[in-house]
Amino acid sequence: MFNSDLSLGAVGRGLVFLLLVLVAGTVWFTLIEGFTVLDGLYMTVITVSTVGFREVHELDASGRLFVVGLIICGLTVLTYTLGSVGRVIVEGTIERFVGRQRMLREIEHIKDHYLICGYGRMGQILCDELTREDVKFVVIEGDAEIADRLKEKGLRVVDGDATEDEVLRTAGVERAKGLVAVVSRNVDNLYITLSAREMCRQDNPGLYILARATDQHASQKIARAGADRVISPYAIGGMRIVQALLRPTVYDFVDIATQSSGLDLMFEELTVGEGSRLDAVAIKDSGIRQSYDVIVIAIKKPSGRMVFNPGPDVVLQSGDVLITLGDKEQLSRLATSLR
Repeated sequence: MFNSDLSLGAVGRGLVFLLLVLVAGTVWFTLIEGFTVLDGLYMTVITVSTVGFREVHELDASGRLFVVGLIICGLTVLTYTLGSVGRVIVEGTIERFVGRQRMLREIEHIKDHYLICGYGRMGQILCDELTREDVKFVVIEGDAEIADRLKEKGLRVVDGDATEDEVLRTAGVERAKGLVAVVSRNVDNLYITLSAREMCRQDNPGLYILARATDQHASQKIARAGADRVISPYAIGGMRIVQALLRPTVYDFVDIATQSSGLDLMFEELTVGEGSRLDAVAIKDSGIRQSYDVIVIAIKKPSGRMVFNPGPDVVLQSGDVLITLGDKEQLSRLATSLR
């Protein structure tokens, strides 16, 4: 909409012209009128700025004609420079306003997205991974400077405190698929979880809330506030370090399979839809292994019970969540057949 490079270039040119006018006036008064350098600069500045102070020394006719020309040139350059500066400020303000309104309109129309509350170290990793997975998400960030940088990167951002109901509503919490509370303070993650759960109790009861906590005590409180899952980065990091220490090969395999930027091999969870062709079909008759070359590692039943390493006679039921391992393309094909 606006060309900021052209506006900044105009400001630069104006400053250069203004400097040339000041230098030319100082040189004239010093060499022609016999002023000192300081007096010459002073005379030039009060002339260009038209402040109305009296002359340092009396001027002859040629000197007064030069002052007239200096005033005209100085006012022209000064007007041009100040106008360019004002244009940069106004255009920048308008551009930010228009961009913010456009983004808010876009957020108003998206659904089944994820809310990332807080763009710290964890929030940045989350956004990078969700972008790589091509998943829709909105970032809620209270730091205006960070929010502006994210907007420049093309991310959907809502400025504000995620503990405020209005901010969550603006980000579309009532249409969202999930919310991740990863701000630095446990109490803020608690408030975010509580607010989101209460706001969505009627309109979006299936909202999945994942929150960060630094200790077990905070984890229990956040879980009671309505979080579906509470994760402690320190506990997870510690367990991964132990696995890397004691079972390095297993660690390498899991790391490869869970990194979206790694090989085509990956873990995925797929839900058996009601009425799908694999509903009420035994694993041995499903063709999952033969037709898709996918391994079913476990099945999570609707009751929450987990069946590990299910045998060939286990019957798939609608609502079952299959924990699978396989090629990305084959997993995508299997997901289609489970709908």
